[in-house]
Amino acid sequence: MNWLKTLVLVVAMLIVGSLAALSVNQQEIVLSFAIWQTPFALSMFWWLLAAFLIGLLFGTLASLWTGAKRRLELRKLRKTVAQSNAELERLRDITLKG
Repeated sequence: MNWLKTLVLVVAMLIVGSLAALSVNQQEIVLSFAIWQTPFALSMFWWLLAAFLIGLLFGTLASLWTGAKRRLELRKLRKTVAQSNAELERLRDITLKG
């Protein structure tokens, strides 16, 4: 139940923060990168929100990618350990019988 309170608090903080940023950043701007410009103007809030969401998406994808690589490596290592343990048990049985 504690996690639900935390979730509600975080969502409420995000809503309040978004509304505050929306009310403050109303000036419309056109982004320009070197010689390229966006063909339309949006308020600063929407540009900042888009940048945040794109960063969130890329961060999540990077985290999933590295997590998948680590899970595959862990699976290989567990298989190797299981094979080594099986071989060790086989050798123990041979030495105990012999």
